[in-house]
Parts: sequence; structure tokens; C-alpha cells
Amino acid sequence: MSETKPVAWPRRDYGVLVDLDKCNGCGKCVEACKLRNGTSYELRYKTFSPTELTGTTWLSVRKYSGVSTPYRCFHCYSAVCALVCPVNAHIVTDYGAVIIQTDKCIGCGRCAEVCCYGTPRQGFDRRYKKCDLCIDRIAKGSPPACVEACPTGALKFGPVAEIYRQAKEEEARGRKTYGVELTHWVYVYSNEEAFREFLDDVARRKDPEKIRKILSFPVERATYPPVSYLGIEGAAVATALIAFFGWRQSRIEEKKKAGSHE
Repeated sequence: MSETKPVAWPRRDYGVLVDLDKCNGCGKCVEACKLRNGTSYELRYKTFSPTELTGTTWLSVRKYSGVSTPYRCFHCYSAVCALVCPVNAHIVTDYGAVIIQTDKCIGCGRCAEVCCYGTPRQGFDRRYKKCDLCIDRIAKGSPPACVEACPTGALKFGPVAEIYRQAKEEEARGRKTYGVELTHWVYVYSNEEAFREFLDDVARRKDPEKIRKILSFPVERATYPPVSYLGIEGAAVATALIAFFGWRQSRIEEKKKAGSHE
């Protein structure tokens, strides 16, 4: 059985309640997110799409059956991405935010492979990036940039226990919720068909055998990891080593042949 690293449970838990019935799809949250992350210049590009997550766009807004739906990292309690990261680049913070320390990321992609919602995205530097819940703002007592920018009150920030309480109150009124007791990004909505379309779109169906290999590596030392697990730096080193040992083996064979002719 493979060994896994323990994930520390948050001591100061925060979350965001997303009320889809109040979201008007204005995109102010996306703009605020990119401004905070230093990538607002992309908003001027004709190729920029507010509906797509990328290595530089960590929050998007998509529409399903007429319902605008903000989409980003869910900051799961069972953060499998943090469990499988081989270099501890993925960590669960005291605030409940699951973040990627990009200076440690080697671009192996294991986090993206196991993420149920497909939110980690690879940047131009080959490292993976995603929403970090604006942990720097939270630490200073401010809400995430997206929450602060929302003009309709569709996004609410607070202690996750309070977020769950508000979500359950909405359930009692007959509305639906997603993420209670599971994530720090919790949805409340009325249109079940639209939300089902959203989940069908973003939820990733995983290959069980592929996931098993990800969870077992590097415990299974007998086999080499796929190049995609190594990242660009690791792949370069691996290629160099393979080339060196191949050359060395050929030299040994040449010497053996030369010796047999003497």
C-alpha cells in the first residue's frame, strides 16, 4: 500500500458562499482576480476568454441554461492534490486555502491528474497554478478580491462554519447546495438542471488505473515514472542521464569487442 503525507486540518477555516441566483455574469470577479494576480493586462487581449481557466486566469464565469456560474478551485477538505504532490508544493494552509507554492512546483502534473474539478492549470513556465483564496488578503483581515468586487452580493466570505450555516438555511427554504462539509467554495442555487450541466462540464472522470499509479509512485521503485511526472527540468535531467548511460554502455561493448580481437 502506498504511503501518503498527512494533510493538516485548518485551524482558522474560511470559505466563500456562491449564490448563483444572484450572479449576473458581469465578470467583475474575474477582473478583480486578475488585477490582484498581476495579469489584468490580458483583459485587453482579443483572445482573452473569461470562461476559461488558465495558468494566468484562476477564476472564470460560465453560463449553463442561462445561469452564470463562477468557477475556480473548490479548496477541498480532502485535498488529494496536496497528498500526491511529490515535492510538497501543494499545501493546505491554516486558513483552509489549498495553495501551490510555485517556487517548489516541478510541473509534474500529478495535481491536475487527480483534481476532481480540473482547476490546476499549467503556466508558460510549465509550473501549475490556481486560485489561492487570496490568502495574503485573508491574513490581513480582508476578503478575497473576487468577493470584494462582486456588485450583487453573489459571493459572501466568512468563517466556513458560518458559510455552511447560511447554506443549510437556504436548503431549509427549498434551495439546493453543493460543497457543504466538503469544500471551502460552496454553491447555493435553484436551477438544478443548470448546475448539473456545470458539474458535467467541469467534473473530471478519472482513469482508475492511471490514478492508482499516481498514488503509488514513487513507492513502486521498480518502474520509472512517466516523463509527464518529472516536469520540464526533471525530463531534461532524465534525458541527459539516459543519453550518458547509453553512451557508456556502447563504450563498454566497443572495448569488449576490441579485446576479443587481440
